[in-house]
Amino acid sequence: MQIPLIKPSPPRLSEAAEQLRAIEESGIFSNFGPVNSAFEQDMLAQMFGGSGACMTVCNATIGLMLAIQQAVGSRPRRTRYALMPSFTFAAAAHAAMWCGLTPLFCDIDPNTWAASAADEERLLAKHGDDIAVVMPYAAFGYDIDLARYEDMMVRRGIPVVVDAAASLGTLSAQGVGFGTGFSGWVVFSMHATKAFATGEAGVIYSRNEAFVAELRQMCNFGFGAPRSATMPGLNGKLSEVGALLCRLRLESYDASMAHRDGIMKLYRDLLPDLAFQPLRPHRQAHQFAAGLLPGTLAASRPDLAAALREAGIGNASYFSPHLAQQSYFAEHSVWDDLSVTDDLAGRIISLPMFDTITPEEVQEVASVMNRELARLQRTSVRSLLRSRMSLADAPVPLETAAAL
Repeated sequence: MQIPLIKPSPPRLSEAAEQLRAIEESGIFSNFGPVNSAFEQDMLAQMFGGSGACMTVCNATIGLMLAIQQAVGSRPRRTRYALMPSFTFAAAAHAAMWCGLTPLFCDIDPNTWAASAADEERLLAKHGDDIAVVMPYAAFGYDIDLARYEDMMVRRGIPVVVDAAASLGTLSAQGVGFGTGFSGWVVFSMHATKAFATGEAGVIYSRNEAFVAELRQMCNFGFGAPRSATMPGLNGKLSEVGALLCRLRLESYDASMAHRDGIMKLYRDLLPDLAFQPLRPHRQAHQFAAGLLPGTLAASRPDLAAALREAGIGNASYFSPHLAQQSYFAEHSVWDDLSVTDDLAGRIISLPMFDTITPEEVQEVASVMNRELARLQRTSVRSLLRSRMSLADAPVPLETAAAL
């Protein structure tokens, strides 16, 4: 049985001939056309309860760049930092660097796997005004505490851009879409590998409608007047065909989320030796099933991954290496203590999750996982015993004997 890590299932354009023909007949293929506008309205109503505003972008990395640029303003004349966890995807650090900032990595919370509140506050106190923006990551679609970041913006006067790449469909503790009512910037991805899979697309949300209106101009070459750039800009627009894929995906997304939620609960039940993020009372958008191996098996993860692949089971280790362990960011970023990140990145494993995965396939994954974990545990115990026996049989050095 072959079970891939992910199996992208964006809407089928081959089954949307009528909608495609309507786009062709309209003669509008981009520039926030009618299909895109309709999707934004539907997204705002369905995901964010009609509160605030949202807009599409061609991908979430461009969305992060736009949001950071708007949050920070003009390019800094001195070194300024974007505070973010190292346990995240490369897009966050790249986006900050394209805006002239230096990534400043903080450690993460051992339970939620998101940025550590204590470490963020420590670095904010240490670097003060040198930190231009805070960029928390909602790890694996987890519902992080946005109220704390609202307070941070008020208390410290520092903008917050939330990397919520995998969170489209996650509900907050209030039962509304993650990000709803947040006055900063929340950036979502609709890449083919995400739970909300379309191909390439992203969404920026903010309670501040004026932010989104200006972002729309920045996304269109900074044209604040007809054919005239009045602000920083680039071309980040989503095509009408891309927007059609988004509309079609939105129609079936609740059913997809319910299925993935059930699959993740099954993984939790079948894999008692793995540690998972705390279970929230409301649904979480799951891109894949991420769990932590026991600490004693961290060094055996490559063997486990190979055994899973041999059994036809796709797996990965997001985010390992974490950003500070990647050569480019290691050269161009700043950090000090990342001990929790190092530990967690060394134990993370990502298991199959997709819209059509069946309970039987999850049971097969769990069966192989549990078998291999038991084998590795036995191997680890034998190695430990052999090591202890070797130490016991080793000759005592003369200086040690003399001391005795």
